[in-house]
Amino acid sequence: MPFDKLYVRIKCLACRGERYKHNAAFHSPLDPYKWKRCPYCDREGLILIEAGEHAIVEYFEQLTQEKRKEILEKIAQKNNGE
Repeated sequence: MPFDKLYVRIKCLACRGERYKHNAAFHSPLDPYKWKRCPYCDREGLILIEAGEHAIVEYFEQLTQEKRKEILEKIAQKNNGE
């Protein structure tokens, strides 16, 4: 099955990665640790979003030259095999 999209994990936009929902209906200012957990993110306070081209380019820029070369060689092998 071919992949048609790539995803990246970012800090949750609803709770800012704190895992507590910042909404008046969900918390008591007198006891902030009674807040309900954010329903949108995982245990680490991260959510998945679709990766845009600029995110993929930034990822490649952060890679070492060796790792980048290895990935490009794998892509070339895959394209030559098909």
